[in-house]
Amino acid sequence: MDTLDTATTPVLKLDEYWPYQMVVLADRISRSTAAVVKERADLNLSQWRVLAAIAEQPGRTAVDVVKVTPMDKGIVSRGTKALLDAGLVRREASQADGRVSHLYLTAKGETLYAEVLPHVEAVAGQAHAALGAQERTALLAMLQRLKADWPEPQ
Repeated sequence: MDTLDTATTPVLKLDEYWPYQMVVLADRISRSTAAVVKERADLNLSQWRVLAAIAEQPGRTAVDVVKVTPMDKGIVSRGTKALLDAGLVRREASQADGRVSHLYLTAKGETLYAEVLPHVEAVAGQAHAALGAQERTALLAMLQRLKADWPEPQ
């Protein structure tokens, strides 16, 4: 079996590589959030993200949801269908273009969202507790700047 000669080959130290550390933290937060929405709403994380994107801006299209979430169109489509089937979301054809549908929470969806939201926010609260107010503000500003400057994959 061949082994990497670390004396001559540079090695990426994952515990010092900040992009990897961000992925690890994001995964932990996602798994914690997934557990909360499964327990509280019997939704998976993709369904919750679709629900949250629609709650944030009622009338979004599925294409809009894809743009604001880290999910591809197939995952958004399946999540949207599940939410429609569960009666949590309703679809309205666009007045301007009948091929486009706008998504809205139903009363049942609004109630569920309102019930689950504090528990999802508590997950973020765990991270907030580890940082001071200025650190949280600085971290959010840095993340927004990195996201804005990072090119979209093609």
